[in-house]
Amino acid sequence: MENKPTGRSFLLIVLTFILVSVLVLAVPSMLAAWKVDHVVLLSGNGLLFLLTAVSFYLYARGLRNNNVQAFLRVMYGSMLIKFVGCLLAVLIYATVSRQGVNRNGILGCFILYMLYTFLEVRTLLQLSKSKKVTKNA
Repeated sequence: MENKPTGRSFLLIVLTFILVSVLVLAVPSMLAAWKVDHVVLLSGNGLLFLLTAVSFYLYARGLRNNNVQAFLRVMYGSMLIKFVGCLLAVLIYATVSRQGVNRNGILGCFILYMLYTFLEVRTLLQLSKSKKVTKNA
């Protein structure tokens, strides 16, 4: 029963991924006018979605644990996984591309990082509040 609210909560992040992907694929000429490589933005969106899914799963698992220290370990661990994953992706991209690094694409991915993090934290706070209400009832 606990997986259904968590799954429904993750739906907003899935819809955001689909919406951003469709927008990037629909307007590559506008992105090119802004000097943003749509492939970089699409790849970054996919990577951020995967990292957010892993992070969300860890957070949701940590919410089920009554031990505060265990929750904090999971929270910091998932933040670290997401941050290091993004850092490695940018370093690999910069190494492979050398002179052709699209800075505007990386900046766009940073904006997507903030969007996914905001949605994840907002959703998890709502889950946390609903778990407290359920425990107190």
